[in-house]
Amino acid sequence: MDNNNRKAGSAPAADGVSSLNRSILQMLDHVEYRLVTGGEDLEAIYRLRYQSYLQSGMCGPIESGLFEDRWDDLPNSYRFGVYYDGQLVSTLRLHYISADHPNSPSVDAYPEILLPRLARGETFIDGTRFATDPANAPSPGVLPFLTLRLGMVAACYFNPTAVLTPVKVEHGAYYARIFHAIQKTEGKVFPGVLASIALFEIPSGENLRRTLDRFPFFKSMPTEQRLMFSNPAINRLTPRVIVPTAKFAA
Repeated sequence: MDNNNRKAGSAPAADGVSSLNRSILQMLDHVEYRLVTGGEDLEAIYRLRYQSYLQSGMCGPIESGLFEDRWDDLPNSYRFGVYYDGQLVSTLRLHYISADHPNSPSVDAYPEILLPRLARGETFIDGTRFATDPANAPSPGVLPFLTLRLGMVAACYFNPTAVLTPVKVEHGAYYARIFHAIQKTEGKVFPGVLASIALFEIPSGENLRRTLDRFPFFKSMPTEQRLMFSNPAINRLTPRVIVPTAKFAA
């Protein structure tokens, strides 16, 4: 998970957590998540990726103005757009990987680490193609929280061993502070992007419970989890629209 929003590197101070929680929970009233498989919404997501990555130096010019790759249409792939008051403000793609579905960008990048663990029965959420449009953010620095919430909902639904977050090394401190992510590799060339990327891992279990307790806007009801992740491969032109349920779960 990565993008060009430098403000994502700042975590709230301890005395600011309560105000952050109130602010994000209020913002979620204006948010909808769209599980996208085709149509204009998918083009908008690919266009946002391209604009974000080009600006941050993660990719070079692409004639089509769209950033897509070979992992987008896998049967274990979930592409999301995050909309604030109807405006696309960010996007994130998730793969649920297991021994039965071992394909994802991180598995291709780090097979020596992940394939043996998958063979032992471990499972993972792989979060990639995180991109934001800071110009349309409702407030500075909030888009990572609104977007990465998708990974927390996925972790609650699938109960994986961990959530994988391949990011620039300089952004790793944010994931360590907010999610207690552990750096598993040094930076290296990552498939599909020009930047040096390191693999970070967010453990599930007790760590996930602590994260949800600290940041209740990451919580979700089972209905929201099922709408997001019960079926990624439905062939439809219109997106599935999901409303956040954090305030009910919290």
